Amino acid sequence: MTSDPIDDELHRMAGNPKVAKAIKEGWERLSKGAGGPDLQEMAQELLAGRTSLRTVGASSAYAAQLTSATEALTRWRAELSPEEREEMERVAAEEFGE
Repeated sequence: MTSDPIDDELHRMAGNPKVAKAIKEGWERLSKGAGGPDLQEMAQELLAGRTSLRTVGASSAYAAQLTSATEALTRWRAELSPEEREEMERVAAEEFGE
């Protein structure tokens, strides 16, 4: 058992401790407002253990925000050059493994 409520869930879902840690760090940034007030609230609820990733994923309350964030990420990735994408993939593989 780990110290934060979300840790065990992340470790089970990610299957890789380094990936789980990176995801949690992302949630921590969101909890400080990096993605706007709606994602901040969601991240705070997750990190406090008042909700779970499964509940968030099934929630219509956060669907619009999650969809918007996913679309923005997809657009950003599509705008990368092949070289930039390859470099990102190389760095990710080095940091998190294949």
